[in-house]
Amino acid sequence: MARHGSRRLVAALVLAALGGLLVQPSAGAAAAPSERFAGTARLPGCSGAVVRWPAALDSDRAVVLTNGHCVRLPFLGAREVLVDQERWTRIGLLDGRGEVAMEVRGVRLQYATMFRTDVALLELRETYADLAAGGVTPMALSPRGPSRGTEVRIPSGYWGEQRACTTRGSAHRVHERSWDWWRSIRLPARGGCAIRGGYSGSPVVDRATGLVVGIANTGYVGGRPCVDSACEEDRRGVVRLRRQMNYGQQTAWLLTCIGSDRTFDLSVAGCRLPQPR
Repeated sequence: MARHGSRRLVAALVLAALGGLLVQPSAGAAAAPSERFAGTARLPGCSGAVVRWPAALDSDRAVVLTNGHCVRLPFLGAREVLVDQERWTRIGLLDGRGEVAMEVRGVRLQYATMFRTDVALLELRETYADLAAGGVTPMALSPRGPSRGTEVRIPSGYWGEQRACTTRGSAHRVHERSWDWWRSIRLPARGGCAIRGGYSGSPVVDRATGLVVGIANTGYVGGRPCVDSACEEDRRGVVRLRRQMNYGQQTAWLLTCIGSDRTFDLSVAGCRLPQPR
């Protein structure tokens, strides 16, 4: 995973042990250099992004998206799902140039898991109106994942730097230690996405639309296949290690769990995220 300081994860996963809208972007508009970090977040050891659900009101509390492995040490179990927990987290929200525009507090962990995906949602004390007043522009999620050949960029709020590459499609399943992730997005290191520790939770943004299609979470660091570096399993059950390949998790699934009241709700019919056992 790409959490900074955690062992092994996300291309910089860490060479240690397993240790990565107030205004919706207009289609076809790539981020200008002065806006590349707009909406990104800096968490302890990780990155993230402020996201706004469709139809959210300015008075709604804002939400930060990051990886499930960024919210707890030791990491979550292979089938563990956390829901609606009080959580006090210091978060820095960046402006377009990568400067901290606001220091905010996450007050509730809405959701976190490393089962089938690696995702977490932190509800802030502040509303979207508060963020707008502070010069922070949330990101929007795409209702679809990227296809093979999608040009993406990965801005890291933790580092204040960005990577860019062309996706290589998605893997049927990705394994790392006891975790098993579905339809992970391939992000080639040698193609420009040579991310490092601290990139965990960074948004994977479609350069053509400006919409978030995934979040970076793990990759190749050498060592033992499926243990130190993530490996893939295809639909026939064949497992292989792809050298210099990093991975991101799908974010379109989150939109299947938004209720009619504009809030995240696992009980929504058709919600594709794992439920608590």
